[in-house]
Amino acid sequence: MLADEIRKNWATSASGYAAIITSLASIGYEAWTVKTESSFGVALPIEESLLVSEKFSGAHLYTDRITLDGAESRSALLLMAQSDEIQVPFSALCAELVNPGPNGEFRDYVAKNPVAWWLQWKELLGNKNVDERVYDVLGELVTLRYLAKNGENAEWNGPSGATYDVDCDEKYYEVKSTTARNKREITLSNHFQLDPPDGAPLFLVLCQFERAVSGISINSVLKDLEELGYSAVALNSKLELLGLEKGMSARNRQYILHAMLEYTVNESFPAIKDSSFVDGHLPKGVRSITYTVSLEGLDAVNLIMRQASD
Repeated sequence: MLADEIRKNWATSASGYAAIITSLASIGYEAWTVKTESSFGVALPIEESLLVSEKFSGAHLYTDRITLDGAESRSALLLMAQSDEIQVPFSALCAELVNPGPNGEFRDYVAKNPVAWWLQWKELLGNKNVDERVYDVLGELVTLRYLAKNGENAEWNGPSGATYDVDCDEKYYEVKSTTARNKREITLSNHFQLDPPDGAPLFLVLCQFERAVSGISINSVLKDLEELGYSAVALNSKLELLGLEKGMSARNRQYILHAMLEYTVNESFPAIKDSSFVDGHLPKGVRSITYTVSLEGLDAVNLIMRQASD
């Protein structure tokens, strides 16, 4: 069986090189097993111009160059994993990827549609196509774009673990996003997320999105930000911190932005803060707080409407 040959290659091949899968080479189809110090998988030859990077449940499908036993370098589509505990089931998935099928039909399909192949297997394996919450990141990026277009010296710091998602010179923005059209509420993961720093102005922006065939995406807003003077390298580095590196299909997922509501976070805004507790500290034994705030009835400015009227 092909899966058995793949596992045998993993067990006997040197790390750092790709080894030919003999049974496929003998019928005219190139494919290799790949082993590094920390991962193992398979590879197929693919056009160098293709860029793919998809992750699911410990597996990674991506494009890169590989070094063959003879030290030749080739452009390839790789399917890799790290956990030895999944070698047997993972080898079966690897066999499906490299199997050429009748007259090479499977190979042609994968070469032309690697992401489609990947998404089909994710669905079959019960991934439920978990939404990476792309719209959360998209909301932060469109807020950054809005502020930059309106003359603010805005910096996107959310991916770096900063308290607030976007910092301006003397004010801060916390951004929340939703695909719920008829419910305005947010969930906060700590008690200082809406605590204005040293009295500086703090604003909450709620972005309401709808998934669409045609709309804006992370990649399209990224281009807008580049045109506004932001570094593509820096922005991509921050997206990588969020698991959204170049080549991921999720970055092209499109949404319509229906509303972009700005709320002023002041003393009357419903929030849990340090001042909500005796001596400004959580009760003994309580390590963290997650809570939900309804925004119904609160004054807000729709930044989309403001921008349209400017």
